[in-house]
Amino acid sequence: MPSIRVKTSSAKINFNYTISTPKHTSAEKIIPSLPTLLFFHSLAFPHVFHSQFADPRLRKFNLVVFDMRSHGLTEADDLSEGYGVKEAAVDVLALMDALRLPPCHFVAMDYGSPIALQIAIDHPERVLSFFILSHTCLTEPPDVCEGHQQVYDAWVSSFPAPGKFDTERMMESVYGFSQFMFSNNMSNLAQSMFNTTFPLCQKHWGFDNLNNYRIATLEFLYGRKSQSKKALSRLRCPVKLVYGTDDVAYSQDFTEKFLEELEAVGVDVSLHVVPGAPHFVCVDYADQVDPVLHDFVLQNDDRKPPEVSGTVISPWDKLLRANGWDPEGLDDDSDDEFEVTYPNQCR
Repeated sequence: MPSIRVKTSSAKINFNYTISTPKHTSAEKIIPSLPTLLFFHSLAFPHVFHSQFADPRLRKFNLVVFDMRSHGLTEADDLSEGYGVKEAAVDVLALMDALRLPPCHFVAMDYGSPIALQIAIDHPERVLSFFILSHTCLTEPPDVCEGHQQVYDAWVSSFPAPGKFDTERMMESVYGFSQFMFSNNMSNLAQSMFNTTFPLCQKHWGFDNLNNYRIATLEFLYGRKSQSKKALSRLRCPVKLVYGTDDVAYSQDFTEKFLEELEAVGVDVSLHVVPGAPHFVCVDYADQVDPVLHDFVLQNDDRKPPEVSGTVISPWDKLLRANGWDPEGLDDDSDDEFEVTYPNQCR
């Protein structure tokens, strides 16, 4: 996957990114005549949109995704104290400028949603529509903060010293995060995503980088505040919220409250509920998410791109297969037990 260097007032960043077009899994640039969807990923999982990038319905568009700072393959200066939503939004705007992206349809999930929201508020001319999966745009609820703290404590204690690793404590952290993301119902695809993510998290948030971990997770999440009515009133694009009813971290009331706040300031907003889906709703419930996203984009764009024929492949296809994904179902027992494969250096 390609990368591009940017410089903001706070850091030098080498963003890892991917542009997928109808004919190319990894293209050099977008096709100007097509609508462009810019994806903002969830906490720790830059490849969470695998199912969307493998869907021919969505590959009729330009699909652009990137790894945020302290995530995936993006390299950057250490996070500074106080790094939060506004600072992350500045980073993403620098990336959009570097890639010369036109006004886009934003698709954001979880961790990425308040960052995308900040851009939509500060620069409404750059956002054509806003599709939000499992939003975290309000102040974090106290009970969710407690859960984040437990996961954080387990992760930090699993690195007691340089070169040392406590597998038992790490499993506590992984189990807690799995409940948060998938309601502890791990499919084969979800397991492969975990296996893919683990070494990247260790790279960014290992013993020598625990300060980055604190800032990127606890401080970022705790420091996030609900936007004011005045700020929300600056939105100029339609918004679609998506919520999965099996989300164990955030209640449906949390999403409906945000819906009401948007309605109160005149935003064209609607809610799509996916029965039984966990917080990471787009992974295993893509068949109930992608058609809604597809139609939402076309409702808010005058361009009508042709259908894509043939098979399209996600940019993470080989990586996920190498980490246990078995889409052909050759491993019949793959969904029976949650397992995380640790890198050799962690055993």
